[in-house]
Amino acid sequence: MPPAGATVVVAVSGGADSMALWDLLVRAERWSLVIFHLNHGLRPEAHGDAELIQQRALYYSDQKLKAGTLVCEQSNISALAARWHCSSETAGRRHRYARLADIAHRHEATAVLTAHHLDDQIETVLANLLRGAGPVGLSGIPRRRPLTPTCVVLRPLLAIPREQLRDYLLQRALDWREDSTNTDTRFTRNFLRHQVIPGLECGVPGIGEALADLAERNRNQIDLDEDLVLAAWKRSLGEEDLMVDGIAAMPERLRLLLWRRLLMHLALPMARRHLRRLDDLARGSQGRRMTLGKWLFTRRDLVIIWESSTLHELLPVVEIPGPGEYHHGREHLLVWTDTPPADPRVLPGEANLDLATCRFPLVWRLPYTGERWVAFGAPGSQTVSRWLANRGVEMRERHATTVLADIDGVVWIPGHTIAERCRVQEHTSAVLRLVRSRT
Repeated sequence: MPPAGATVVVAVSGGADSMALWDLLVRAERWSLVIFHLNHGLRPEAHGDAELIQQRALYYSDQKLKAGTLVCEQSNISALAARWHCSSETAGRRHRYARLADIAHRHEATAVLTAHHLDDQIETVLANLLRGAGPVGLSGIPRRRPLTPTCVVLRPLLAIPREQLRDYLLQRALDWREDSTNTDTRFTRNFLRHQVIPGLECGVPGIGEALADLAERNRNQIDLDEDLVLAAWKRSLGEEDLMVDGIAAMPERLRLLLWRRLLMHLALPMARRHLRRLDDLARGSQGRRMTLGKWLFTRRDLVIIWESSTLHELLPVVEIPGPGEYHHGREHLLVWTDTPPADPRVLPGEANLDLATCRFPLVWRLPYTGERWVAFGAPGSQTVSRWLANRGVEMRERHATTVLADIDGVVWIPGHTIAERCRVQEHTSAVLRLVRSRT
């Protein structure tokens, strides 16, 4: 727990667990509390949760106790789930922790406290076991994890059973609210809580405690392994790449922990199949590629590099109907017609095309996958990507290199060269003059 006098944010839903945590913290009188309540907008009766929390704050005031600063918000989690293409549970958790991080930052809190308890731990470990999770999944809910660079999430009740927390509230005559969705066994966690775990306890008494012990053992090992992985991570991580030299020799459990860090670093879903694919890529041959989410990963000599696989969506096609001034991302292009120059030499950001060979409108865009062209002076066609690679252009730059094209294909790669078919010849009567610059 943080030192006495520190500010902590407490997530309070109105349920028994969080109401017990709040009461324990109030009576400890050691920390400055910020009580955060979020109505997910999923239950018509949920407004009563905030009302109960406000009543509890008044009760503490009457008892000359410091309830803390109340922050109550409401969100439309269903809309967020639709926007993010995930379940309402996932959307609720993602939004809730984002809000907790923001509240903690605004109040300069060093910790966010949640009321996860022993039964939550047992349900989590069993759920992860059933889906085939590895050591991290079987370590269950961590007692402590980073939320932001200056704030951590703490779960001080993780070793206390649910019923003990309810008994505590009953002894003090303190109310709480029951969430009606907690009894809906269509949700996996509720099904495990109400049907599977009670049945297992009847047939195998103590299985819940054994699952909690399993989590504790795995967590202790994970904590030791994380120290080793963190050193490798800091040593290997670049701006848009990760050195894999030496990683392949690490034990598998350490490699998978490192890939977990990479998924979190790139905001990718935490799925075991993603960890396996990254592990296969790192130990595979050069040139192998794969896509995860919005990222394209490529195995190079000693590194894995990644770049956006959605650049074509982010950078639109710019149509060039004739002479003028145009913009594409951070690039600027001037286009005009002129007479053939006496000196055919041009700077890297400039080009002269035989006007008769260009079919307007031209388009300014990223190259298509597998798009071929015949470069100036080349004996035959090549893909744009291969042509750039042969000239030493790095992968991350190749996928961000724009081209100018007409209906017949690429006419110019700015900063490089023009197409053979557009070269200025003796009979050329007019040229299309192009000057590219960057802002």
